[in-house]
Amino acid sequence: MSVKVKIKILPGGKMPEKKTKGAAAYDCYASENVTVNETPTLIGLGFALELPEGYHAEIVPRSSIGLNTYLRQPNCVGIIDSDYRGEVKAMYECQPHNHNIKVGDRIAQMLIKKNIDVEMVEVEDLSQTERGDGGFGSTGTR
Repeated sequence: MSVKVKIKILPGGKMPEKKTKGAAAYDCYASENVTVNETPTLIGLGFALELPEGYHAEIVPRSSIGLNTYLRQPNCVGIIDSDYRGEVKAMYECQPHNHNIKVGDRIAQMLIKKNIDVEMVEVEDLSQTERGDGGFGSTGTR
């Protein structure tokens, strides 16, 4: 069963697309020319979407962005809720060098995921584990 996602292409935009049959995510393209520096910058992807209720989209960098550029997504992942109807954008910053993004550059990937409903239950105590409250790095490096 496939889920239908409605896409509205905006001026300068292009339809997100999978480049291979086995791809999990849809490549997204810049719809504007932007110079990215150390200040977080929103870059239009040239489309709006209508996700079915109970789904969301995640906007993440393409793997080649992390490998070949200094671009970083300061919010790690952009979440697009099913009730949002504005232009989908990616947020990037770049240090120590500026990076020029041009219309048509593949700059992000979009994953469509089903929401999981959970019930938050307030309790006085949590079960004990071997790790306990050991946080960052508490399990070592190897």
